[in-house]
Amino acid sequence: MQKVDLVYVLGSGSIWNNNELRFSLRSVQKNLRGVRKVYIVGENPGFLTGEAIYIPHPDPLHRNADGNMALKILKACEEKGLSDDFLFMNDDFIINQPMVASLIPWMHKGDMKERSEKFWKAQFYRHRLRRTYDVLAGRFLPTIQYDYHAPMLMNKYRFPEVMAQFNFTQDIGYTFRSLYGNCLELPAIPVKGNKVTIYRYYTIKQIQQRVENIPFVGYNDQGLNRSLKWWLVDNFPEKSKYETNLPEDKITDLWQWFNRGQNYDMGVQIFEKYYKHKNLLRLLKSGESRMLRKKLEFKFTQTIKEL
Repeated sequence: MQKVDLVYVLGSGSIWNNNELRFSLRSVQKNLRGVRKVYIVGENPGFLTGEAIYIPHPDPLHRNADGNMALKILKACEEKGLSDDFLFMNDDFIINQPMVASLIPWMHKGDMKERSEKFWKAQFYRHRLRRTYDVLAGRFLPTIQYDYHAPMLMNKYRFPEVMAQFNFTQDIGYTFRSLYGNCLELPAIPVKGNKVTIYRYYTIKQIQQRVENIPFVGYNDQGLNRSLKWWLVDNFPEKSKYETNLPEDKITDLWQWFNRGQNYDMGVQIFEKYYKHKNLLRLLKSGESRMLRKKLEFKFTQTIKEL
């Protein structure tokens, strides 16, 4: 089995104390075989062990997220120890089924030339995608959309060669995945049926239904609500070798409490940390009783029922 490295690019915009990366790494440890080293390029998430190689890198470009990510990948490509082929990762990519890293297929979302004018007018990101389409079409290159929010295999020699052909740091930039895939004419399969995205609120039941039998799960800030957090910790509860500590979060703490013994004193600590009921807290701190345990369980269960 060919082993490849993983390259995560990490910005400074986490809304969950970089736990997005934490659970992506847990999904890697649980489901991805053939991983050699893990590189984190960009912001320091603050919890990494020596099992991950951290490379600091700023985000110098304004309104050009793809350009900033491409710069970080180029930085990783300069590393002598990086495997020739590597797997590009974002912190909000989840490996949802057992698989081998080097065998992950390239995927696509169809040919951009078939998009309607209405498609291009929605979302700021699609303006960057349109610029990508225009520059590819202007050079008589294929115009397949390789931007699909899931892991993508790349080569540390070919990626710099491709990016050197484009002024990707200018203006709002280009989508580097589609530049890379089309310049190399990578053989790709349709992304439909292989990946789902959580881009808005879903209940736990809805999330479970959406991701069943799906290899890759992606999400954004709008999708990262309490229900998705519960799904993440429920599916990836064990600390990975890349973490020095456990996450501090109401939902993850409640999951631990419900699934790891329901210790009363620990429950009171969770209540004090996340709930604003001073009178009840005073009662709970007076010592465990059957009635107080039931009150504690009721409050916690109310939160879970809302997921």
